[in-house]
Amino acid sequence: MNRHLAAMVSIGILQVTPVAAQQAIELNNIYPLNEERFQLPDSIYFMQDNLGFFEVIAGPFEEGPARCVGGGFGQQDGMNSIEGICLFGEGEDTFTMTWKAGERGRANSWIIVSGTGRYDGITGEGIATTGVSVMYNAQPRRKSHIIGTVVIPDP
Repeated sequence: MNRHLAAMVSIGILQVTPVAAQQAIELNNIYPLNEERFQLPDSIYFMQDNLGFFEVIAGPFEEGPARCVGGGFGQQDGMNSIEGICLFGEGEDTFTMTWKAGERGRANSWIIVSGTGRYDGITGEGIATTGVSVMYNAQPRRKSHIIGTVVIPDP
């Protein structure tokens, strides 16, 4: 096949192949704080298991439950090994992200590693900032504000 014909065939294939677009997301993950801290001479060991919900400000998600689990060491100089996972959604439609606490005042980073149901094949990444506490429905809660981008393949 000559190069001109091969290029035309490739263009035709690209035009009929569905491509999932990258989408901006913005979520709030709101949860009662369930964590423990163990003070050591030059660091602190931290672990959490927070069960709450997420609300969608922007993006292709349905609001629902969220569970975040993690732990690690925080050093006095601001360096740390604190990381974990969050599972968002319920039933057949869930997605899971890994997260790493920011160092020296930086935002946390996250990467979506898997999805099921309508989120099957999802990928994404971004940052999250976590407030100390908020009042939500007259209850003390912590809120993590998540921003970034995702790609969800067409079914």
